[in-house]
Amino acid sequence: MENNQLVLKELNMEDLNNGNQLVKYYDGDVAIVDDIHDLKDVAPLYAKMNFIIICTNGRIQFEINDKQLRLEKEEILLSAPYVILDNYMFSPDFECKILCLSDDIIHAMLGDMVNRWNVSIYSRKTNIITLPQEDREQFVYYYELIKFKMQHQDRPNNTLTMQAVIQAMLYDVIGLLDEQTQLESDDAESHGNVVFHNFLRLITSNDVKHRPVEYYAEQLNIRPKYLTMLCTKYSGKSASAWITQYTKEDIRHLLCHTTMSVKEIAFKLGFPNLSFFGSYVRRNFGMSPLKLRAQKG
Repeated sequence: MENNQLVLKELNMEDLNNGNQLVKYYDGDVAIVDDIHDLKDVAPLYAKMNFIIICTNGRIQFEINDKQLRLEKEEILLSAPYVILDNYMFSPDFECKILCLSDDIIHAMLGDMVNRWNVSIYSRKTNIITLPQEDREQFVYYYELIKFKMQHQDRPNNTLTMQAVIQAMLYDVIGLLDEQTQLESDDAESHGNVVFHNFLRLITSNDVKHRPVEYYAEQLNIRPKYLTMLCTKYSGKSASAWITQYTKEDIRHLLCHTTMSVKEIAFKLGFPNLSFFGSYVRRNFGMSPLKLRAQKG
């Protein structure tokens, strides 16, 4: 299939909420696509969200960032955002589920384990896991439960229960990632990649994460511009974007899952005053701290 004349189509989470019949579930942070046989009609596609493809039957061959991949039954593909998909070829019996996830929901679901996701996923951009024999039945159950929830979206608390199922599946995916003793990429142990991993660990280890890039660069004994370059190279996100992401999750957790006052939270997270904290929350969440707390995450 020749795609040389086709325009690169960008796709982010918001684009999935447009009445597309292929999207069977959408709640703002999670979208589920049930059938991608028409995907070739929009190739090449620039996917700007995290996604997981669970192959339930047949096989698919495609390119991600010009790297040819093949996904078969009982395999799962994990992908970071900002990848280009092109040249899809399906077997006639190919079936899959695609889970598209925002950065916010991954952080919220994985909590303290999010660093293990970030290090594994952003190191390769894409990661194919072959399910061990003992895990295959478990992931079939996940698939069937997700399918059931999609078919009964009118039930009470459907968004929360759907996200709980996906959260449980992500925990098991993290366990499979942990079993991979080393990354396959020759670049995985390069100095730059090690620095990027250390940067993520450094953010996690700080109670006060909302700090300038210069602070983290100094801790790593490198220049701020070099740190930003490495983050962009290995994750597609700048150093400041990572700092914001981790800070946002601390804010969400403390507002929605503790009884601390807004003032206590602001000072715990290193904000100089309530006004600055409120502006930061409104800028990054689109609402005030009290309204975010009222939504319960």
